[in-house]
Amino acid sequence: MIGAIVLRDSGIRQTDPVSSGATITEAAKLFEEHVRIHSPSKPRTLERYKEVLVHFERILHDKKYVEAITRSDIDDYKIFRTRETVGNHRHPVSPATVNFEVTVLKTFFYYLICERGVSRENPCARSKPQRVEKERLKRRPPTFTSAETDKLLAACDSIDRAIFATLLLSGLRKGELTYLTWSDLDLDHATLRLTAKDGFAPKDYEEREILLPPDLVGVLRRLPQDSMWVFSMRKGKRFGRNEILRRLKKTAERAGVRNATLHKFRHTYATRLLEGGCDIVTLQHLLGHSDLKTTGKYLSPDQERARKAFNRLCLPEPSNK
Repeated sequence: MIGAIVLRDSGIRQTDPVSSGATITEAAKLFEEHVRIHSPSKPRTLERYKEVLVHFERILHDKKYVEAITRSDIDDYKIFRTRETVGNHRHPVSPATVNFEVTVLKTFFYYLICERGVSRENPCARSKPQRVEKERLKRRPPTFTSAETDKLLAACDSIDRAIFATLLLSGLRKGELTYLTWSDLDLDHATLRLTAKDGFAPKDYEEREILLPPDLVGVLRRLPQDSMWVFSMRKGKRFGRNEILRRLKKTAERAGVRNATLHKFRHTYATRLLEGGCDIVTLQHLLGHSDLKTTGKYLSPDQERARKAFNRLCLPEPSNK
């Protein structure tokens, strides 16, 4: 049986890895501890991995041991998950979510094989990802219109207005905003330096500097500095994981704006910068994308700009011979 591995202060020692007899429950605990130790600044990653492993044990409950899992079981898992629903409106689990979960399971099995000495093939190694619906592949990321952002900001109190204005004018992700400290800001030079902190690291572990427009500098200067966090709850506590989304949903309902999401602010930021003439490499740095292809999804031109460009095409004047 695979021995448990936990931190020294737990009172349990690491034992030698054994190549057979590991239950899925035991292996899952080993993997979770491995992720926690090696990615301490990514608590959300650990939470998501745990959620996947809970689904895995629930769906394949009749398979007790790691070595009993086959490629067919992984296929059955994918089929079962696509038939399940999530959320208040009970939407089907999306193909993108299922693909992510299989990727986590693949990482889980590679950990057992490479780090814990389990002798077996990875049952996820040749699993084909589910095809995402065509309209989602072709559609440019959704953005807020100017009218929608005006309505949202008008329906806010001063704190929520500052939160949504920061998302709109900096392109920060939700987690980056909730971990934003006053020491990250240099308002005199209109810059924001995204830095790692206890429990948080920028995506892909890359710190970056973001230029702040004058309007946002003015908004931030007016905020009270009664906490280390730029945005905080009462008594200076950092926002919880879903607090900002909860505020947005309430504001959007008051403003009559449909389909409001936090990431939509980031999409709007990127699209407006490109339409204003920002080059794609600069935008890649501002957004913190490790792959230029990810930034390229914002490049689809709108019809009006395309028509203006085509109208400038012309034939040479005929020569008079």
